Amino acid sequence: MEYVSVTIPKATLKDMHKSLLMQHIVEEQIRHEHGLEASDYPASLLEIEKILGISPEMARELSYEIEDQLWEYSWYTYTDEWAWFRAQKDLLKDLGEKAKQVKQDELERRIDAIYRKKFDTFVGEIDMHEELTLRKNSSKKRAS
Repeated sequence: MEYVSVTIPKATLKDMHKSLLMQHIVEEQIRHEHGLEASDYPASLLEIEKILGISPEMARELSYEIEDQLWEYSWYTYTDEWAWFRAQKDLLKDLGEKAKQVKQDELERRIDAIYRKKFDTFVGEIDMHEELTLRKNSSKKRAS
């Protein structure tokens, strides 16, 4: 095994740890969704946690926080895509056959206007806000 030595600020190592932990969480979720076994906790994370003095309990708590952040990111990404899809659908429905005569950049400008105007309405069609609240409360209970 080849070794290297790097000198970096502690804050940078903490950011690297968080990034690696986030990557591990995402990969584990994808493995789970594909029906695969969980992988071992990465040795690189264990080494960084040892260097930073992060206990297993602290690492677990950080994992919960990151899971919540990923959930929130997923929610915002999904709602953004949904609102854009709905705006596009509404515009194309309103234009009907005329949509074929409108240039793509003009269609996108109109879609964007509808997206901005009706964003809250479109997002209201999705009932996941309750899920986000339940998820956060669940994480807090796990940490206790």
